[in-house]
Amino acid sequence: MAGEAHDGIVTFEPLTLGREAVMLGKVRVGEIVPIEGNRHQAAFRLTLPEASAGQAFRPASDVDDAKRLALIKINDWLNAAGLVPAGGV
Repeated sequence: MAGEAHDGIVTFEPLTLGREAVMLGKVRVGEIVPIEGNRHQAAFRLTLPEASAGQAFRPASDVDDAKRLALIKINDWLNAAGLVPAGGV
């Protein structure tokens, strides 16, 4: 998966009512929320500079998919910032 390059620095912590905080290290950088809908069962948003247009929630098929998509976006953001995983080139 694309999010594996920076594996271990992004975690998900439970909040209330099925919501989860997206954590980059010890900093909260987003949120995942369950939603009721026909196609989408969850949504996520990230608050990283230039990670996405605005602070709107983006739909996902379920919570696991929201986590996967958040990891991809965070990994892309870290790579664009020039940060490489420990031991990486």
